[in-house]
Amino acid sequence: MKYCLLSTLTFLPLLLFSQSEKDILTLRFDSLISEASAKQVFSGNVLVVKDNTIVYEKSIGKADIPGNVANTSATSFQIGSITKMFTRILIQQLAEEHKLSLSDNLGKYLSGFTKEAADNITIQQLADHTSGMGDYSQGDGFMELHQSIQSINDILPLIQKAPLIFVPGAGKQYSNSGYVVLSAIIEKVTGRSYGSILKEKIFDVLGMDHSGFNAYTKDLPGKAKGYTTNQMGPVKDNLGLHIVGAGDGGIYSTTGDMWKLMHSFLTDKKLLSDESKLKFINTPLFPVTYTSWSEFLQKGKMALAGGAPGISALIGFNQEKKYSIIVLSNYDERTAEELGQRISAVLNDRQPAAFQLPPAKFIYALLKEKGPQYFLDNYQKEFREAHVPLDDDMTLLYAGQQLLQDKNADAAIALYTIYTKEFPNIIIAWNDMGDAYLLKGDKEQAKKCFTQALKLRPANERAKRALQNL
Repeated sequence: MKYCLLSTLTFLPLLLFSQSEKDILTLRFDSLISEASAKQVFSGNVLVVKDNTIVYEKSIGKADIPGNVANTSATSFQIGSITKMFTRILIQQLAEEHKLSLSDNLGKYLSGFTKEAADNITIQQLADHTSGMGDYSQGDGFMELHQSIQSINDILPLIQKAPLIFVPGAGKQYSNSGYVVLSAIIEKVTGRSYGSILKEKIFDVLGMDHSGFNAYTKDLPGKAKGYTTNQMGPVKDNLGLHIVGAGDGGIYSTTGDMWKLMHSFLTDKKLLSDESKLKFINTPLFPVTYTSWSEFLQKGKMALAGGAPGISALIGFNQEKKYSIIVLSNYDERTAEELGQRISAVLNDRQPAAFQLPPAKFIYALLKEKGPQYFLDNYQKEFREAHVPLDDDMTLLYAGQQLLQDKNADAAIALYTIYTKEFPNIIIAWNDMGDAYLLKGDKEQAKKCFTQALKLRPANERAKRALQNL
């Protein structure tokens, strides 16, 4: 599971256009979305706004594939890490109400953390991703625990025992853990659940009547099921994955409701003062800072994205051109971003790039079509040109396991050679590469792979059994 925050994606629109120009723009957007849907890289809703007026709105795909339920403008989608925007707003509301200070240390509100964390991490650092905390979903114990997580407090023990990546305030690192801690602070200060405060202080204030919060993925009326389109074979829903979102994720919403949030953020003070909004914008993770809120309103650009298996969302605005865009998808992460980037190209009168297959399917096809040696020699260039991220090992896993099922030993060995090179601490990659070498009949190389898997995790039963059989 991975969430992301973006700041460099720009949406450069056409100037004011006539009805005929608007019709041409609509046709180009429709063509883009149809292509994405046909290649199974987008299902969801799109909303484009110019000068506070909706100029394009589209729904495509299924909210429930087996049930044949179509996505509509009223369908809600998980928005992943865009939830962090809401968490940040709630924290700054509490600061404006003098119920906490952004300079307060973590230990003032929550116990169970190390002295280093409790005494040195501030709320401001948690909000700015400078606390030194990392990502609980990538740490020890998460896979064993995540199916039993029901609330924010269930995640805290994973975060409390994790070592800090750097001294608080000495660096910056995007942190899901930090935002879970912020949501726990919100619950501590208010004495209420994160979801209930979210509803009262944001959803109800803005009339976001089709939005809600769940600490893990659920099947709810009017909400699209997420589908793991990046895996090989038929698509599957993500409900069994028990994807967690505890203030770092977890909100579901519609394009219409998200526009209410963006419009309020840009035009009124219902949620935050201009000073607090400027603090939100001037986070260290964003490359551009603004001296005043008025400067941001004149030329500010920002985009936020969220994603996990079966979840992808993007919101962005360009104040210089007075355009906003919202893309919500119930396909895998980055599907909303990929479509959003191409919408941006159309708005900037550029030819958008053709859509590629989902990453795992692209990798599988590349190996099948061009062979193992080409893959070993050119994977970085091919991934870069196809916009396949190398920071997500799951795409390699899905393609590799399909190659093992195909009993394509040479292709599988090539893939797992790259997998273990890029992600040397992923145990399943070493085990799978051992299986690939066994398909090839190379017991010595297989033994090396299983030995490495056992070195990484001495209790690994799969590697133990394999070595005993060898």
